[in-house]
Amino acid sequence: MGQCLSAVNTVQTLVTTQDGNQDIVLTRNDYELVIRASKDLEHVLEVCLGAQGKGLHEKCTSVQGVIPPDLQRKIRYLATIRNKLVHERDFHHIPDRARFVESYQIAERELKEVVARHGRRAPGPPVDDVCRMM
Repeated sequence: MGQCLSAVNTVQTLVTTQDGNQDIVLTRNDYELVIRASKDLEHVLEVCLGAQGKGLHEKCTSVQGVIPPDLQRKIRYLATIRNKLVHERDFHHIPDRARFVESYQIAERELKEVVARHGRRAPGPPVDDVCRMM
């Protein structure tokens, strides 16, 4: 738990990629944006809050006792856009990209606050010593 909590202050945002060279928000590829945002949030929910489930919706439900309702709505909005983009044949872009990016950035910030209050290591074998968003 201590490792996860201490790492909250060093979390990278989606705005900076792992190599620090590209602003992912500026990418023209909506698929990359929604998948990276989802993966980052899922990682934090699993590793720092012990969330369980197959996707963002299930993970969010599994830790809903520690996540405020407004943050749950933001995470579910992001998950819904991701699912539509990936699974619906006629859905090819984020309808309101600015809203998606803003929702992600707010969700990320608020999730860091939740982790600071309630963070813990997920059950099972160690995954990573640091809770971070890529």
